[in-house]
Amino acid sequence: MIGFPRAFSLRALALAGALAIAGAAFAQQANAPRAPQPPPTNFAPSHLAIAAEVLKTSGLMRTFEASTPNVVQLIRTNVTRTRPELVRQIEESLKVVQDRMGDMTAEGLKGAAGYLASRMTEAELKEVNTFLTSPIGKKYVETLPNFMEDMLPYLEQWTQVVGQEAMVLFRSEMAKRGAPL
Repeated sequence: MIGFPRAFSLRALALAGALAIAGAAFAQQANAPRAPQPPPTNFAPSHLAIAAEVLKTSGLMRTFEASTPNVVQLIRTNVTRTRPELVRQIEESLKVVQDRMGDMTAEGLKGAAGYLASRMTEAELKEVNTFLTSPIGKKYVETLPNFMEDMLPYLEQWTQVVGQEAMVLFRSEMAKRGAPL
């Protein structure tokens, strides 16, 4: 399995978060906000195991692994900024937190596996895993980080252009209706 470069991980995580928020905003009904649901867990252990394996084999597990150092660094930065006199205690405490991050990452994988298992049958996941472990599947997984590295700047630029074009079109349509903006 190929890991994502650190710069890619941070940018991809930020973009994925922004896209998830934007997607969620469009998907939700205005009058019925939905609270986040806990990951489903009522699956056979073998179903959850293959879902977790697909997440690992596909490289998606790297999202969890890449985010944990960022969490620790964010805590370090925020607490040290407000309580600089506690640097020694902060570092000692963060060592304990870092030691627990493996367990937290495993819990994140378990939750993600539940979500994936809720959308695909065990048989489908086995097929996906077969593809991902095939030579062409491995090449696909290997290619994705570089593809995303190329794609993210393009996507950011494309989003800006589309947003501008959509606003021009929207203003034109509003003007046609006697309500210029």
